[in-house]
Amino acid sequence: MTDPSLPDRSIALPLRRLALALVAGNAVVILVLVLAAGVALQAGRESEEARARESAENLANSLAIELGAELKQLDNALATVALRVRALDATHADGRAEIEQSLAEQRSLLPQVDSIRIADEPGIVSFGLPAGTAAVSIADRDYFLEAKSHEGMVVSEPVQSRISRKWGIAVARRLRRADGSFAGVVYTSLPSEHFIDRFKRIGLGSAGAVSLRSGGLKLIARYSVIDGAQEKNLGTVVVSSEMMRRLAADPERGSYLTPTALDGIERYTAYQRIPGSSFRVFVGLGTSDFLAGWRREAGQMAALLAIAIATIAGFSALLFAQQRRQVIARREIARLAQEQSVMLDNEVVGMVKLKDRVALWKNRALDRIFGYEPHELVGAPARLLYLDDDSFDDIGRRAYPMLQARGRFRAQLRMRHKQGHAIWIDLSGAAVSADESLWSMTDITALKDSEAHARHLALHDPLTGLPNRMLFAERLLYILADAQRRRQLTAVSWLDLDGFKAVNDAHGHDAGDAVLREVAKRLLGCIRTNDVVARFGGDEFALILSNIQDAREVERVLQRVLQAIELPIHLARGEVVTVGASIGVAIGPEHGDDGDALTARADQAMYVAKRAGKHRVVLWSP
Repeated sequence: MTDPSLPDRSIALPLRRLALALVAGNAVVILVLVLAAGVALQAGRESEEARARESAENLANSLAIELGAELKQLDNALATVALRVRALDATHADGRAEIEQSLAEQRSLLPQVDSIRIADEPGIVSFGLPAGTAAVSIADRDYFLEAKSHEGMVVSEPVQSRISRKWGIAVARRLRRADGSFAGVVYTSLPSEHFIDRFKRIGLGSAGAVSLRSGGLKLIARYSVIDGAQEKNLGTVVVSSEMMRRLAADPERGSYLTPTALDGIERYTAYQRIPGSSFRVFVGLGTSDFLAGWRREAGQMAALLAIAIATIAGFSALLFAQQRRQVIARREIARLAQEQSVMLDNEVVGMVKLKDRVALWKNRALDRIFGYEPHELVGAPARLLYLDDDSFDDIGRRAYPMLQARGRFRAQLRMRHKQGHAIWIDLSGAAVSADESLWSMTDITALKDSEAHARHLALHDPLTGLPNRMLFAERLLYILADAQRRRQLTAVSWLDLDGFKAVNDAHGHDAGDAVLREVAKRLLGCIRTNDVVARFGGDEFALILSNIQDAREVERVLQRVLQAIELPIHLARGEVVTVGASIGVAIGPEHGDDGDALTARADQAMYVAKRAGKHRVVLWSP
């Protein structure tokens, strides 16, 4: 319909066409903005979910390794008792006294258990009972029945003790007579509260949870940051359908996102089977923690989109009104071009148009991201923005064939700031013609730094800053391989503090933490830069001494370590405490060329040092 106020119909038709063009153009621009925002938000969410899964998997893997080592330690203690009992006569007073002494010795090495007990062939607990306790039978317990016909370690489903009335698991071993027949079991119990105390020390954010389940998925222990320890569900099987689906696909390890069946909180959950058992540990991190930043970003982006859409609509209406009043087609086109320029020349996403990999046009954001002046990049080769020739050639080989085939290319890579340092860039390209392309570049250095920080937390002890068990194993693997190539020796030492529990009991856990930090500092001061110090939890540390010549050199270093640890430690409140250390050491390849074997033998030698009187270094021997 023609406006009667217009004097010439030839002017009304271009305005109508302009109105339609503006509406269509705005719709396309808005659609592009919405799609770009959707793609960016989807990529951001996927990145946060990947980071959550990685963090949960690292925590689950570390915890599974630690619990597996603990079960192995318990099994070693029970095996020691079983060998001793086989050589003694339990029908005589002297034999019974020696059996009780052996149980007490092994119990002293296992602070996490209440007692070690022995049940005879009919299942009556005959050793290890508290004084005055009535006779107790475990003949109907699953671990007793399994131990009758099973050699090696037997671990029970979650069970409530008939003596302590605590929930937990039992670890048992078969006792044999000299002729090999069944003579009963030696067993100990790990209470659920022991696992919960360990879970409380894990960084779980504001809504995380950790649980330990048996092979039959019965709950052994659970700790939630929100609800704390939950005893009412122990021994039950309350799980989500998503957990069952993932376990059916991979019973060893995996991850999934679903609300937890016990409390309805949505978490990224990773699970890992504990080595040497059918148990699995589940670590869940709340989506409220990992997606909080993403949700804020989504809200901000939605607000920006609303502002942009309102701005675009307003500009279009203003442009049309001005053109309608002035009836000048050239101003209408100029305003539309200016509007498009405002959209392209933003301050966040750098854009550049290339021809034969030379810049024809760029926006201000590109100058800001890479630190160049406005006149420096136009006409410059794209090589100027790359770290080196290899990365420049690599993008050339990968991107341009993909642009010709699909019209799009995207990658994340490190590029070069004008000042010479590297920055992380999310690079996206689109083909314009056979020899021209349009590229957008977003600075994601802060995101990459956050990912690197999360990996550091997963591989280091939060109290001392030392490498944890996982990073220790990685470095030991590399050092042993290097030592084999160079035909050199490597020493692995296991160090356990003497007197640390007394400091904790007398001065509190804050003082104990201060002692651990000071010991870590002294250990670092006693070794070379190419050696490794790690903390395995509690008051246990481990060292790797590389490029050594002989055992005497190791002895000198570790004696220096002993002397450093035994120096007085001044606490913040003015108290002065002292601790010592028992150190076991194994040298590769003389004592083994495998990292796990050397670590286990160093651990065994440390226990020999403990039994020999503490405050000493013991070299492993068969």
